[in-house]
Amino acid sequence: MGGNGSYSKEMGGVPDVARTHIDTNHRVEGHKVLLWGNNVEHNKVIMNSNSENPIYLFASVEGKSGKIIISGISVYEKHLLTETIDLMFDTNGNIIPFNKTGKSSHSHKWKEVEPGKIGRKSHDGDNRFPIEDKYIHLIDKIVEFNKKGIVWNTE
Repeated sequence: MGGNGSYSKEMGGVPDVARTHIDTNHRVEGHKVLLWGNNVEHNKVIMNSNSENPIYLFASVEGKSGKIIISGISVYEKHLLTETIDLMFDTNGNIIPFNKTGKSSHSHKWKEVEPGKIGRKSHDGDNRFPIEDKYIHLIDKIVEFNKKGIVWNTE
Protein backbone atom coordinates (compact mmCIF):
# COMPACT_ATOMS: atom_id res chain seq x y z
CA MET A 1 0.00 0.00 0.00
CA GLY A 2 1.69 3.14 -1.12
CA GLY A 3 1.74 6.29 -3.17
CA ASN A 4 1.94 6.76 -6.92
CA GLY A 5 4.46 4.51 -8.62
CA SER A 6 5.25 2.52 -5.46
CA TYR A 7 4.04 -0.87 -6.72
CA SER A 8 7.04 -2.81 -7.99
CA LYS A 9 6.41 -5.68 -10.45
CA GLU A 10 9.92 -6.98 -9.73
CA MET A 11 9.24 -7.18 -5.99
CA GLY A 12 5.62 -8.25 -6.41
CA GLY A 13 4.42 -5.51 -4.07
CA VAL A 14 5.03 -2.13 -2.50
CA PRO A 15 8.38 -2.00 -0.65
CA ASP A 16 8.09 -1.53 3.14
CA VAL A 17 9.84 1.87 2.99
CA ALA A 18 7.20 3.17 0.55
CA ARG A 19 4.18 2.08 2.61
CA THR A 20 2.17 4.95 3.96
CA HIS A 21 -0.66 3.48 6.04
CA ILE A 22 -1.09 1.32 9.13
CA ASP A 23 -3.10 -1.92 9.14
CA THR A 24 -5.33 -1.87 12.24
CA ASN A 25 -5.86 -5.66 11.98
CA HIS A 26 -9.60 -4.95 11.93
CA ARG A 27 -11.76 -6.09 9.02
CA VAL A 28 -15.24 -5.12 7.87
CA GLU A 29 -16.79 -7.69 5.54
CA GLY A 30 -13.25 -9.02 5.02
CA HIS A 31 -11.83 -5.63 3.95
CA LYS A 32 -8.79 -4.18 5.74
CA VAL A 33 -9.31 -1.12 7.93
CA LEU A 34 -6.24 1.11 7.47
CA LEU A 35 -5.16 4.20 9.38
CA TRP A 36 -3.61 7.15 7.70
CA GLY A 37 0.02 7.03 8.84
CA ASN A 38 2.69 9.52 9.87
CA ASN A 39 4.94 8.91 6.87
CA VAL A 40 5.97 12.27 5.35
CA GLU A 41 5.28 10.77 1.90
CA HIS A 42 1.79 9.84 3.09
CA ASN A 43 -1.12 10.54 0.81
CA LYS A 44 -4.66 10.45 2.07
CA VAL A 45 -5.42 7.82 -0.56
CA ILE A 46 -3.25 4.84 -1.45
CA MET A 47 -2.61 4.84 -5.18
CA ASN A 48 -1.06 1.36 -5.49
CA SER A 49 -1.98 -1.88 -3.72
CA ASN A 50 -0.02 -5.06 -3.06
CA SER A 51 -3.17 -7.08 -3.68
CA GLU A 52 -4.52 -7.11 -7.21
CA ASN A 53 -8.16 -6.06 -6.69
CA PRO A 54 -8.83 -5.13 -3.06
CA ILE A 55 -11.19 -2.72 -1.40
CA TYR A 56 -9.57 -0.87 1.51
CA LEU A 57 -11.38 1.05 4.23
CA PHE A 58 -9.68 4.20 5.49
CA ALA A 59 -9.97 5.46 9.01
CA SER A 60 -8.61 7.99 11.44
CA VAL A 61 -8.44 8.04 15.21
CA GLU A 62 -10.99 10.39 16.75
CA GLY A 63 -9.51 12.94 19.16
CA LYS A 64 -9.30 12.11 22.85
CA SER A 65 -11.67 9.14 22.59
CA GLY A 66 -9.18 7.24 20.43
CA LYS A 67 -12.03 5.63 18.48
CA ILE A 68 -11.34 4.30 14.99
CA ILE A 69 -13.70 6.01 12.53
CA ILE A 70 -13.87 4.75 8.95
CA SER A 71 -14.62 7.57 6.52
CA GLY A 72 -13.35 6.35 3.17
CA ILE A 73 -13.38 3.40 0.80
CA SER A 74 -10.84 2.82 -1.99
CA VAL A 75 -11.36 0.36 -4.83
CA TYR A 76 -8.46 -1.08 -6.87
CA GLU A 77 -8.13 -2.97 -10.13
CA LYS A 78 -4.84 -4.58 -11.15
CA HIS A 79 -3.07 -2.90 -8.17
CA LEU A 80 -4.18 0.62 -9.22
CA LEU A 81 -6.78 2.89 -7.61
CA THR A 82 -9.97 3.25 -9.68
CA GLU A 83 -12.55 4.71 -7.28
CA THR A 84 -12.78 6.38 -3.88
CA ILE A 85 -15.86 6.85 -1.74
CA ASP A 86 -15.94 9.68 0.80
CA LEU A 87 -18.34 8.99 3.66
CA MET A 88 -20.01 11.82 5.56
CA PHE A 89 -21.91 11.20 8.79
CA ASP A 90 -24.57 13.09 10.73
CA THR A 91 -24.27 13.72 14.49
CA ASN A 92 -25.77 10.26 15.18
CA GLY A 93 -23.12 8.52 13.07
CA ASN A 94 -25.47 7.75 10.19
CA ILE A 95 -24.53 8.23 6.54
CA ILE A 96 -25.49 11.50 4.90
CA PRO A 97 -26.78 10.43 1.47
CA PHE A 98 -25.50 11.98 -1.74
CA ASN A 99 -26.82 15.33 -2.86
CA LYS A 100 -25.34 17.59 -5.49
CA THR A 101 -25.43 20.80 -3.51
CA GLY A 102 -24.17 20.08 0.00
CA LYS A 103 -21.73 18.07 2.06
CA SER A 104 -22.71 14.46 1.57
CA SER A 105 -21.32 11.00 0.90
CA HIS A 106 -20.08 10.61 -2.68
CA SER A 107 -17.62 8.84 -4.96
CA HIS A 108 -14.81 9.87 -7.31
CA LYS A 109 -13.32 8.01 -10.29
CA TRP A 110 -9.54 7.82 -10.74
CA LYS A 111 -7.58 7.06 -13.87
CA GLU A 112 -4.07 6.28 -14.96
CA VAL A 113 -2.51 9.57 -16.11
CA GLU A 114 0.78 7.92 -17.10
CA PRO A 115 2.07 4.36 -16.61
CA GLY A 116 1.80 3.53 -12.89
CA LYS A 117 0.58 7.03 -11.94
CA ILE A 118 -3.03 7.57 -10.90
CA GLY A 119 -4.77 10.92 -10.66
CA ARG A 120 -7.89 13.04 -10.71
CA LYS A 121 -8.56 16.75 -10.75
CA SER A 122 -9.24 17.96 -7.18
CA HIS A 123 -12.58 19.61 -6.44
CA ASP A 124 -13.90 18.67 -9.88
CA GLY A 125 -17.70 18.83 -9.64
CA ASP A 126 -17.93 16.65 -12.74
CA ASN A 127 -16.12 13.86 -10.85
CA ARG A 128 -18.47 13.71 -7.85
CA PHE A 129 -20.98 10.89 -8.10
CA PRO A 130 -23.67 9.13 -6.06
CA ILE A 131 -22.43 5.92 -4.43
CA GLU A 132 -23.29 2.79 -6.40
CA ASP A 133 -25.87 0.49 -4.82
CA LYS A 134 -23.38 -2.39 -4.76
CA TYR A 135 -21.60 -0.65 -1.85
CA ILE A 136 -24.67 -0.05 0.36
CA HIS A 137 -24.28 -3.30 2.35
CA LEU A 138 -20.61 -2.51 3.04
CA ILE A 139 -21.47 1.04 4.08
CA ASP A 140 -24.13 -0.27 6.49
CA LYS A 141 -21.43 -2.48 8.06
CA ILE A 142 -19.05 0.50 8.28
CA VAL A 143 -21.70 2.48 10.17
CA GLU A 144 -22.07 -0.47 12.58
CA PHE A 145 -18.27 -0.65 13.01
CA ASN A 146 -18.00 3.09 13.72
CA LYS A 147 -20.82 2.98 16.26
CA LYS A 148 -19.10 0.16 18.20
CA GLY A 149 -16.52 2.69 19.31
CA ILE A 150 -13.46 0.47 18.85
CA VAL A 151 -10.45 2.25 20.36
CA TRP A 152 -7.08 2.24 18.58
CA ASN A 153 -4.58 0.41 20.71
CA THR A 154 -0.94 0.71 19.66
CA GLU A 155 0.27 -1.89 22.15
